[in-house]
Amino acid sequence: MGKERGFNQRQARTWMRDNAEDYRDPKTGEINSTALAEACAETFDVKDEGGPLDDETHWIWDEAARAL
Repeated sequence: MGKERGFNQRQARTWMRDNAEDYRDPKTGEINSTALAEACAETFDVKDEGGPLDDETHWIWDEAARAL
């Protein structure tokens, strides 16, 4: 999906906001931003080695934090 259509920040932001509740811990009530970023990368088919998850300064991490 992502590689064919071009993975971008806007698409990722929308996906994360739409799906953040699925990553809420029922005990703490907190959203797991790491799991959210990983799921987003998997959804957009950019979870490969050397992709955004391997770059600690990539905007995917910022978007996951903003989705909280």
